[in-house]
Amino acid sequence: MLLKQLTLAYECLSAIGNSLELESMISEILSSFSRKTGAINARYYENKLDDKPMISIGKQVSFDFNKQNIDTQKYILLKINNLDIIILPLKNSYLLFVYKNQENTKKLAAMLGNFQSKINLSISACIGVENLKVLNEELEDRIKTSVNKIRENEKMLISQSKQAVMGEMIEMIAHQWRQPLTAIGMTSNNIAMDLALDDLDTKTLQLDLHSINTQVDYLSTTIDDFRNFFKESKEKEDVSSTVIIESINSLVSKQLENQNIYISIYECKEVIVHIYKNELLQVILNLISNSKDALLDPKSTQHNKKINVSCKNTIDYLEIIISDNAGGIADEIMPKIFEPYFSTKKEKNGTGLGLYMSKTIVQEHLEGQLLVENIDDGVTFTIKIPRLDKINL
Repeated sequence: MLLKQLTLAYECLSAIGNSLELESMISEILSSFSRKTGAINARYYENKLDDKPMISIGKQVSFDFNKQNIDTQKYILLKINNLDIIILPLKNSYLLFVYKNQENTKKLAAMLGNFQSKINLSISACIGVENLKVLNEELEDRIKTSVNKIRENEKMLISQSKQAVMGEMIEMIAHQWRQPLTAIGMTSNNIAMDLALDDLDTKTLQLDLHSINTQVDYLSTTIDDFRNFFKESKEKEDVSSTVIIESINSLVSKQLENQNIYISIYECKEVIVHIYKNELLQVILNLISNSKDALLDPKSTQHNKKINVSCKNTIDYLEIIISDNAGGIADEIMPKIFEPYFSTKKEKNGTGLGLYMSKTIVQEHLEGQLLVENIDDGVTFTIKIPRLDKINL
């Protein structure tokens, strides 16, 4: 008899806590105890005894008793008709076993009661795991929602950053167009004068019309450059370093020259990068704009105003370097320049988003780095973009 009790205790203890899935563990307990004790039916009630059992194994039998008198602290042994019923109240649930013609139900009930605390702990662990799974799923959903919001905010800030330079871009267009429009006006005036003096010959007219067409083509090309800049880059593309440099030269050279800023744009050996082209151009234009503002600051004592744009090819990166001779960035300001909404141009309606968004674009969208350091007479920004041939290795 003792051996049977020990075997029963061993099997039931093995069943308790054998799984962190509640239904699987309870099913194992019901099955093991029923098999070893001869129960004809075993049930698990998740909340109340008058609920439908969550798990029921064995022969289905019906009986009725007063559920109000169930002691929630210890096991209950009931006799209903010719059935012996053991009820084990748990923390928030119940185990129930039904026997017929069983002689030692008191001992079985006492033994089952000895497992009460361990079953409670195991059920709590299972519920904890289930709650953790739900929490993880909710957390994943919240993370996805947060990430989507961050992405939307990034898009909005990039758009705001691009709009912030729109006024400067319009000014650039004005500078780019001033010379060709002047040339067209002069040529048309010459034609009108020749007509008035009856001195217009076919050859001269053809030359003048060719000159006008050349200037019109230049105007058309210029407006296309600016229009392409404002298009949203929806997909990354393979872009040559020479194309990037040529685009920058086309966009800013005339404006800077008209503001007495000498810009040197150096070609570099062609390297292909896989990027959002317009976002890179936005970063470069923003850095050049910052240098221009520093050089045009009334406090600046620099007369020979210069901006240099160059490329450097390394094993891993295409480096685009923008430097000026505007005096550099104060040491106490340098750690803050990439913070959002930090600006030294409050009086000029500075948003404080330019450098912050530039770094965000380079790091998050272009998978690169944006570095800054003071040089002898100014500052240097370096944009490092991974080379396409390196990415493919």
